Amino acid sequence: MKLLALSTSTPRGSAALFDAADLDGHALSSSGGPAAAAPDAGARLLASTTYADLHGHAERIFGAIDEVLAAAGMPAAAVGALGCDVGPGSFTGVRVAVAAAKGVALALDVLAAGVTSLEAMAAAAFAGGAASPGDLLVPLIDAKKGEVFLAAFDRPAAPPEAPPRHVPRDAALEAIAALAAGRRVVVVGAVADEIEALRPLAARGEALDFPDAVWIGRVAIGRLRAALAGGERGRGAAEHDPALLEPLYVRAPDAKPAELGYTPPR
Repeated sequence: MKLLALSTSTPRGSAALFDAADLDGHALSSSGGPAAAAPDAGARLLASTTYADLHGHAERIFGAIDEVLAAAGMPAAAVGALGCDVGPGSFTGVRVAVAAAKGVALALDVLAAGVTSLEAMAAAAFAGGAASPGDLLVPLIDAKKGEVFLAAFDRPAAPPEAPPRHVPRDAALEAIAALAAGRRVVVVGAVADEIEALRPLAARGEALDFPDAVWIGRVAIGRLRAALAGGERGRGAAEHDPALLEPLYVRAPDAKPAELGYTPPR
């Protein structure tokens, strides 16, 4: 089974294509139906690409998809599942990947697994040795307006110890210290280098500075594998129905619905 992963929540956009052979036996159609469990054969990265363009995701993400499909020698119809960065991050950027993944998955009648930007960064940090189980790992993303998005993790492949939230930049160290409880603290994310108090705690690297589709895909494959293990096809389909894929904004948007009876000025 080929899984296509997308990320557009930050200035880095990316796409990646995997061969997840262990999911082939599950017949990942979003319309349901029984399936037999398949042996765990792992997943192999076939192709990936990145670009830097915070304001051009809508114009560039489909070009990135075409690029990874061409590099792998695969038609779009070969995609059997989607993995999508659902945020938090840039309000517009998050919507681009979610809309693209939802559209492709619905068109192909396959499942889509949402992965938060922060958990993808955490997965990369644990896998790369920047953090170890038992550490307090805190990925950060610039939330603009003098704030950061952050979450806290204490081990790989596990729910966050502290779920995604937004805090003022000058309160980030205090918020992290309140979670530390004597543990070694590691922070990742390019924005950490802009906050003087966090620099001594920061680990840097391409997959640590921003979320990347390669790690979105790896986490998504693990999520689909867990949902579909043991032939639990109905639950897996319901949980990863692309129609239910939604952005995780964390902070409310600035735009508000107009009040009843409001007339815009002329």
